[in-house]
Amino acid sequence: MTLSFGENMTESFEFAKDGLVGHWVRWVILLVISCIPIVSFISYGYLVKIYKGASVAPELEDYVGMFIDGIKLFIIGIGYMIIPLIMIIAAVFVGVAGTLGMLLMLIGGVLTIIFGLAAMIGGIRFAKTDQLGEGFNFGAVFATINEIGWGHYILSYIVFIIVICIIVVILSLIPIIGQVLLLIITPVILLLQGKFFENLYSCA
Repeated sequence: MTLSFGENMTESFEFAKDGLVGHWVRWVILLVISCIPIVSFISYGYLVKIYKGASVAPELEDYVGMFIDGIKLFIIGIGYMIIPLIMIIAAVFVGVAGTLGMLLMLIGGVLTIIFGLAAMIGGIRFAKTDQLGEGFNFGAVFATINEIGWGHYILSYIVFIIVICIIVVILSLIPIIGQVLLLIITPVILLLQGKFFENLYSCA
């Protein structure tokens, strides 16, 4: 059954709240590992745990395994962006002001959106199958998006990003305290995002 944006957001928020409120050690650990560049791969690995379809926030355990899964998830994200990046770089070399350059930049921009949407599903597919190659199973990835519904998926994706951006902007405008709060809610956003998109995938 397809969840509306409101239903999905509510369920995902409850997932994040239940997984962090009262579980302060988990909150602090996720906060710390999310802020350290190399170690942050562990937070990506934790995201993989959520993508597997956990009904409650997973435990923080097997840090080496999470680190490896985090690197794999990162590789999938980068892999999907190679073609759009090539188009954009080509546009820069050709000259963005020229007709060909503008066309390449436009194509690169469109591909960035399409492959960005696909990368999310690819990452979740990898998590559920535990196979890195399945993250690049383009046929299965785009079939899943078709089942979700391109319109519903794109709208959910855009609105989710807008909601998060609004929260970030508002907190950023508050001197000192806002910056601290923005840092503190990093784990909340991590769990919220993981469950939100896993729900979209699972409803397909």
